[in-house]
Amino acid sequence: MTAATSPRRGRARTVALVVTFVAPSALFVLLTAAVYGGYRVDVPARADEATRTAAMAVLRAVVEAAPAPAEAAALARPLPSGGPLVVSAYLDGRELARASGRGATWAAALAETARALGAVPGFARIGAAERARLRLKLDAVVGRGRLGAGHWVFDLLAFPGLAETLALNPGLEGIGVAVAGREYFLLPEDLAARDLLASRRPSKAVPDLTMGVDLIRAEQLLMLQAKIYDRAAWRAAAPRYFRFRTDSFVERPVADRGQGGPLPLTRGIPPRPPMTAASLREAALEGGRYLVAHLAPTGRYVYEHDLATGRSTDPRVGGAYSIPRHAGTTYFLAELYRITRAEFLREPIERAFAHLQELVAAGGCTGTLPDGTAFACVVDRGQTEAHLGSTALTVVALAEYQRATGDTRYQATAEAMAAWILWMQRPDGSFRHRYLVKTQVANDQIQDLYYSGEAALALARMHVVTGAPRYADATRRALDWLVGWYDFFLGGFFYGEEHWTCIAAEAAFPAVKRGKYRDFCDGYGAFLRSQQPEAGELPDQDDLAGSYNVTPFVMPYNTPAGSRTEAMISAYLLGRHHGAGDPAILGQIEAALGYVLAQQIRPDSAYAAVGPLPVLGAVPESPTKRLVRIDYVQHVCSAMIRASEVLGRASPP
Repeated sequence: MTAATSPRRGRARTVALVVTFVAPSALFVLLTAAVYGGYRVDVPARADEATRTAAMAVLRAVVEAAPAPAEAAALARPLPSGGPLVVSAYLDGRELARASGRGATWAAALAETARALGAVPGFARIGAAERARLRLKLDAVVGRGRLGAGHWVFDLLAFPGLAETLALNPGLEGIGVAVAGREYFLLPEDLAARDLLASRRPSKAVPDLTMGVDLIRAEQLLMLQAKIYDRAAWRAAAPRYFRFRTDSFVERPVADRGQGGPLPLTRGIPPRPPMTAASLREAALEGGRYLVAHLAPTGRYVYEHDLATGRSTDPRVGGAYSIPRHAGTTYFLAELYRITRAEFLREPIERAFAHLQELVAAGGCTGTLPDGTAFACVVDRGQTEAHLGSTALTVVALAEYQRATGDTRYQATAEAMAAWILWMQRPDGSFRHRYLVKTQVANDQIQDLYYSGEAALALARMHVVTGAPRYADATRRALDWLVGWYDFFLGGFFYGEEHWTCIAAEAAFPAVKRGKYRDFCDGYGAFLRSQQPEAGELPDQDDLAGSYNVTPFVMPYNTPAGSRTEAMISAYLLGRHHGAGDPAILGQIEAALGYVLAQQIRPDSAYAAVGPLPVLGAVPESPTKRLVRIDYVQHVCSAMIRASEVLGRASPP
C-alpha cells in the first residue's frame, strides 16, 4: 500500500459508513419532519373552566327561555378561523337538536349559535321538564389540517387505499368539506356514532386489523348536509375536504350541575373519577348491574347493545351468541358476589346457570365414561359440536358460586363437566378442543384460542372446592404444557394470549407450586408492558395511556385492558405467594385500571348513550366504537373488583 492510496481508502470507508448508518436515519428524520409539517394541526390551549361555564350559560339561557347573561370577559378569547361553534342537545342519549355559529371571538360565535339554537324547528315545543334534563355539548372547531392525500410523502408511503383518511386522529378530529361557498362538518362524535372509524381492512390475512375512515359514507352524510343529492353535481362543485380539531365539553348531569362547570371531553369522554379501591369496587358493581339488566327471564343475556343507536340483540331468537362468553360473564357475577355479597346478584346468577343446565339437557352431551364416571358438556342450541371453552368456563362459574355461597347444589353438575374436561386432556397435559356430540368423538386437530387456559382454570377451581387430588394433578400437567410450549430460543420474546394461563397458575397455588409459573407470568407481564403506552409517549394520546396497543395508528380495544389486567393481578399475587410481588406489574395494573375506569359509562359520560335498557356500567368496544358486548363488561369489571382487593388503598390520580 502506498501513502497516496491509504487516505483514499480511508475516505471511502468513511463514506461507506455514512451511507450505511447515517443516511437512512437522516432520510427517516427528513421524511418524518415533512409529514409532521404537512399534517400537524396546531391548536390553542383548551378552554378553561371560566370559558366553559360562561359559554354554556349563554346556551342554557336559550334552553330555559331566560334572558341572555351579561357577556363574560372569558368569552373574548379569539376563535381560530371563526370556528364554528357547534352545540348539540341530548335527551336520554339521543341528539334532539344541533345548531352552529361563527365569529372572530367565542362571544360573537356564541351569539350566532344561540340564535340558531332557538330557531331549530320544534325546539320550542320541548317541555320544561325535558329542557331541564337536556345536556348540551359544545364543540369548538379550533384547528384545521390536510385530510390525507395530496402530500407527496404521504401519497408515496401510506397504506394503499388508506391515504385519504389515515392522517385523521380518531375521536379528536372530524371531517369537513368546503363546497359551493359554504362549509359542512362531521364532528368527531358523528364519525364514532355512525361507526365510520376503523372501517377499512388493509390486509385479508389480518381481518381484525381495521383502520381508516369510511369516506364514502362520510361523503354521503356531507352531501345530505349540503342538500346536494346528485353525485355528478357534487363532483362538479369540486368539494375540498379537510380535517379539523375540536375543543369539546358537555354539561354535567342535572343532579351534579352545582358541583362545577361543564366537563371537558377527550374522544367524547370526560375526566375519570379518582382511582381508589372504593371507586373500583363501585365501578365493578355498576358493571354487574348492567349485566343483570341485560339478562333475560330465560337466563340468556342480551349479547350486544349499541350505545349509539340503542339497538340490541334479542335473547329470545337465534343470532350471534357465545356460550363461553355467557359462562364467563356469569363467572364474573359469581366472583362479584363472592367479594361484595351484593344480594341483587344471586338470583340472576342462578337464572344464568339454569339456562346452561337446559342446554346440557337439550344438547344431549351427557353419558358415562369407560370407567363408569358420569360426564356432561355444554353445547348451544342448534349446534352439534361441543367446545371445551363453554364447559370449562361453566365449571369456573359453578365453582366460583360455590366458593361464594357454600351452596353445593351445583357440585354434581360441575363434577360431571370436570370429568369430561379430564377426558379431553391428553397425556402430555394439552387438551382437545372440540367434541362431536352425536358420535362422541373428540377432534384432535382443531385448537382454539383461550380454551386450554380456561380448562386449566376450571380444574384448579375444582380442586379448591373439592380438594380432590386428581384436579391438582391435571392442573399441573396442563400448566406445565402451557408454559413449556415457550421453552425454545425465541420463547421469551413473544407470547400468545396467555391471560387464562396466569389466572390458572395463581388459582392453583399452593396445591401446585412451581417457580417457573411465576417466571412465565413475569415475562408475560414485561411483554405486555411493551405494548402499554405511557402519558407523554405519543402525541395527542395521553388519554390512551395504560391501554394495550401495537401501534398508535389504530385505537386500542378496551377488552384487552381488562383481560390482561386480570392476568397481571394473578401474576402479581403469584409473586406475593413466592415472596414478593413485582412493583412493575403493580404499576402496570394501576395504569390499565386508570384507562378502563375512564372508558366505562357513568352518569358523566352517558350523555350520548342510548337505552332503553340501562347503559350505566357498560364498557364499549373502544374509545371510538360504541358497541357493548357482555364479555367487554365481564373482563374489565372482573379486573376492577379483583384490583379493589389487591390495591386496598388510593392509587395515584
